[in-house]
Amino acid sequence: MPLEAAAALPGHLDGPPHAWEGRNDLVEAFASVCPGRPVGHRLRLHRLETLRACAAPDGFARPAAPTDHDLLDRWYEAVTRGHGTLGAVSGRLASGDLYLWETDGRVVAVVGHGPRFGSAVRLDLIYTPTEHRGHGYATALVAAVTRSLLAAGATEIVHVTTPANPAAYERLGYRFDAEYVTLVAFSPF
Repeated sequence: MPLEAAAALPGHLDGPPHAWEGRNDLVEAFASVCPGRPVGHRLRLHRLETLRACAAPDGFARPAAPTDHDLLDRWYEAVTRGHGTLGAVSGRLASGDLYLWETDGRVVAVVGHGPRFGSAVRLDLIYTPTEHRGHGYATALVAAVTRSLLAAGATEIVHVTTPANPAAYERLGYRFDAEYVTLVAFSPF
């Protein structure tokens, strides 16, 4: 979207939006006409160039199952800090887009992906509880899920990280594309 279009968009709305998420430059152009306040972190969109091999820790990737619901519900609350959508885990399990890394009979990481749009898909819900971090579980799981998506015909795979956490994904072949931000609490116009 051109910057001019983002700045003109508020004039085509019936009122201020609930939220606007997008590339920093577009959000700032929109906010120049319809001021809002930023929420959350500035995020970094990464796009897969070529998947690179990584050393896998002990364990294996597997699809999440209904028996994982309670654990995933707790993790979803941790990731969203209590702002998750009620029933989100049930919906995600039903759609089959959550994957787990399991080692020694314990689930230690989760990776999800959104729906495919043509040959494009976005990884999301990448989470490892604090006590299991630093072993490469999420990195190995991202690699496994990425491989599976590529094998199923996806050609455009992206994911979002906080600015403080891109290194593991860059080692897998994901490259920085753009910074993103979310604005809320817009002034009426």
